[in-house]
Amino acid sequence: MKITKVRTQLGEQHMPVSVELDDVVARMRSETTKAAAETIAANALLGRLVTEKGGPHYPLGGTDRLPYLLFSATFGRNGFEQPRTFTQLLLLDIPCPDGARQVEEAKQRVAQVPYTLLAFAGVSGVTLKVVVRCAYADGQEPWNTSSPQSLEVRTSHYLTFLRQAQMTACELYRVLAQCSLTVGEPSLTQGCRMSHDPQLYYQPQAQALPVVRLSNNALAAYAGTRTDDDGTVIWYPDYSERKRLQMEFQTCLSKSIDDCATPEAEKLSIDEQAEHRLQVLADYCQKAGLPEESCTARALWTRHFQLLGADAIRKTFRTAYKKPYNGRPQSQMNEKERIIRFIEDFLSRRYQLRYNTVKGITEFRPNDLNFKQWAPLTDRQLKSLVVEEMKEGGESWMNDIRVYLESAHIQDYNPIHELLAGVGEWDGKHNYIEDYARRLPTRYALWPKYFHRWFLAMVAQALDLNSDFGNSMVPMIIGEQGTQKTQFCNHILPPSMREYYMKDIKMDNAEQVERVLGRMWLVNIDEYDAKTPREQAKIKRLLTEKDVQVRKMRSDQYTMTPRLCSFIATTNDQTPLPAGDGTRRYLCVEVTGMVDMSGHIPYRQMYAQAVTELQQRDCIYWFTSDDEREIQKHNSQYQEESSVFSVLQGIFQPTSEHKRENLWQVKDIQKELARHLRTTDIPSLKTLGLTLKQLHWERGGNNGIRGYYLKLK
Repeated sequence: MKITKVRTQLGEQHMPVSVELDDVVARMRSETTKAAAETIAANALLGRLVTEKGGPHYPLGGTDRLPYLLFSATFGRNGFEQPRTFTQLLLLDIPCPDGARQVEEAKQRVAQVPYTLLAFAGVSGVTLKVVVRCAYADGQEPWNTSSPQSLEVRTSHYLTFLRQAQMTACELYRVLAQCSLTVGEPSLTQGCRMSHDPQLYYQPQAQALPVVRLSNNALAAYAGTRTDDDGTVIWYPDYSERKRLQMEFQTCLSKSIDDCATPEAEKLSIDEQAEHRLQVLADYCQKAGLPEESCTARALWTRHFQLLGADAIRKTFRTAYKKPYNGRPQSQMNEKERIIRFIEDFLSRRYQLRYNTVKGITEFRPNDLNFKQWAPLTDRQLKSLVVEEMKEGGESWMNDIRVYLESAHIQDYNPIHELLAGVGEWDGKHNYIEDYARRLPTRYALWPKYFHRWFLAMVAQALDLNSDFGNSMVPMIIGEQGTQKTQFCNHILPPSMREYYMKDIKMDNAEQVERVLGRMWLVNIDEYDAKTPREQAKIKRLLTEKDVQVRKMRSDQYTMTPRLCSFIATTNDQTPLPAGDGTRRYLCVEVTGMVDMSGHIPYRQMYAQAVTELQQRDCIYWFTSDDEREIQKHNSQYQEESSVFSVLQGIFQPTSEHKRENLWQVKDIQKELARHLRTTDIPSLKTLGLTLKQLHWERGGNNGIRGYYLKLK
C-alpha cells in the first residue's frame, strides 16, 4: 500500500512522492530519524511550532530529514491538484498531554481495535497518530465507478466518504479505546510529520472499518406528499378521510339531539336548550377522538347552535377538550410555563404553522376546514393571532407569541422538496423532459440530450446533491423577437413554483444577488446581450459558486446558505458570446421557428422522471469534459469575431518547418502587427497572447526561446 511523502527544506514543500507504507514504517523504527525527532519535540515544547500550507514546518534545517506524510491519497508530479489514488486511509489524532507514558497507554488500547492499521507517537511527543483502514459497508466506491466522472466529482464523493468515516471512527475509538480525539475537517492533504517510534504498532492485515453511508435524501421528511398533474401540492385530506370525519361528527350530533330530547329539556328556553345540546355534543366529540378545531368549525356551521354565537361555541368545546399539559395541571406551573404552554396549545389547535426555509419566513393557515392556501405571517396577521388568543383567556402579549413563532419550535419546511417528494413515480412511458425540450424548434441535434442533463442538474441543485460545486451550465436560447423563447423559460417550473422564478437579475447590488442565489430556483437572464461585459463576467463567476453568504435583515452577521439557483438565458443577438475560450459555461441553441407552448405540460411526470433518475447511482447530472469540448466546438459559431483574430490570420500562417527564423515570440508578433495597424488598434501583449491561444497554433522552443512557428503570408 502506498501513501504520499512530502519533503520540506527550510519551510518550503517539495513535489509529493508516492512511497510504500512498509518503507515509511521501517524508517520510523530506525535510529536515523531519532536526532531530528528529538530536535522537533524540543522546539515544540518551546512553542516554536508553526503551521503553513496545511501542515507543520519547522525553522531548523535538521527537520528537513523528516518529511510530511499524507495518508488519505497519493500524489505525483502533477502536485496536490490531481490525486493519483484514494487510499481509504483515515488519520486520527489522539492528544496525550502527559507525554510518553500516556502515549504508550493509548497505543496499547488502540492496538486492540481490529481496524487500526498503524499507531505511532507524534513527533511532538504529546500526541498519538492512528491510521485506520475504512470502507463503505455496502462495498461501493463511488469515486472509482466506471461512469465518466470528472476529478472534481470523484474527489467530492471521496471527501464525503472521509467525513462519514471520521464520524464513525471517532465514536468507535472513544468507546473502545477510551480516549478523546482532536477532530477537524478531513482533506486529502491532511497528514502529519514523520516521527521516530521504535515501538510503533503496525498491522498490515487490519480489517476495514465498515462505514455506514449516511442518507442524503432530502425528500424523506415529506413522505406521503401528493401533487396534481400541474405540480401543485395537494394540501387537503382526501375525500374518504373528509367523509369519515363528517360522518362521525354527524353521529355525535344526532346522539346529542336524541339525548337532549327529554321532558326536562322542553321546559328550558331555546337558548338554554341549545347550550345543553352543545355541551353534550362537545363531550361526545372529545370521547370519539375527533379534532377539536374541526368539530368547532362544524358546530359553527350548524343551525342548532348559530344563535349562541362563535365565542360561546368555541369556549364550550375548549372546556370539553381541556386537559393537563403533559399530565400536569396548571396549578403546578409557574407563570412563564403556563403562558408558553397556553400559546403552544392555542396555536397548534387553531392554526397550521411552518417555517419556509427558502423564503426565510413563517407561513400559516387557519385549521378550520376551509383548506385555505398558506400565507406569510405578516405583522397584521400576528396581531390578529394575539387578539384571538386573548379572547380564549390567554395572558400573553404579542412579544410572547412572537418569540414562539420565531423559534425552532416551528417546523422547517422546504416547498421545493415538498413538490419533488409529492410527484410520485415516473411511469417510464415517455422521456417527458426531452419532450419539453423539443417544443423549441432547432437544428442542434444534441439540444434535447443537453437540456435533459441541465434539467437534472437544476433539480440536483435544489436537492443539494453536490457538496463542492453548483450547476454551472446556462442554456442560451437565441432567436428573433416573438418566437416565444421567453415563454419556454417561464414554463419550465410548474405554476405553484413560479414565485421561485425570476425573469432577470440586477448585478449592481451584490447583497441582492447573493440573496437571489439562495432564494430563487431558476433565473432567466432575459436579453443577455443587454448586459454589460462587466455584468456578464459577474454572471460567469456566479455559475461556479456552491454556497452563498447571506445577511439577514436587521442583522450584521453573514451565514453560509446552499446555492439554490440555476440559470437560463435568452437573446436576440446571433453572436452573444465574446471571443475567447471561456464559452464552456453556455449552451447556445438557435430557435428556427415558433416555440410550441400549446397543450398541457405534464409537470408531475417531468419532475418524477428527474427524481427517479437522480436516485440511480450511475446517473450523470453534470457536463463531462467531453460534453464541454463538444459544447465549446458548437458555440464557436456564436462567438464575436475578434479583430485581432482576423488580422493575425491575414498576416501569419502556421508552418511545420521548425526553424529558428520561423519561431515568433509574442512581442515580435506585436511589432509586426504595429506595421499594419494604427497605434490605437495594436493589442496588448496579454490580449495578443489570449488570441494566439485561441488559434491553437503550434508552439515550440529553441535555445530557451519560446514562441509560435509561423510564416508571413
